[in-house]
Amino acid sequence: MGEFNKKWFHIVWMGLLFASLVIDYIQRMSDAQWAHSEAIEMLDTILLWIVFPLTVLLFILHNIQMWRQGARYFWRQWQKGATAILVSGGLAFLLVLIVKKCKGEAVEINNEARMIILAIFAVIGLVIAFARYKFKHWQGEE
Repeated sequence: MGEFNKKWFHIVWMGLLFASLVIDYIQRMSDAQWAHSEAIEMLDTILLWIVFPLTVLLFILHNIQMWRQGARYFWRQWQKGATAILVSGGLAFLLVLIVKKCKGEAVEINNEARMIILAIFAVIGLVIAFARYKFKHWQGEE
């Protein structure tokens, strides 16, 4: 099982994931004919069917590795992950509510409202990052 924990395996997985995300982004944002050709569509599908099982495999192996380090460590990491998902989900829900409130009946959001929303979430992100930094380095240790 140690052979799956090699650095090259993670690098290949990250490269395939990045390629898949780039192709998906190009297809969404571009109206070019080549971006929606059959070859690109097939490449996107193939990358999806390669990256998805690799992601599941890495997730399972990571959890097994955490469990081998200790059951308490495993459950603490899962609790941290669940908390992060709940906080980010709550912030995403808050973002949707703010955008809906600012948008009202209009078709688009004007630049002023867009910048205000961006500033609000940038400040929230900076406060969270600063609080995490201070929590981890509260004794002034590096």
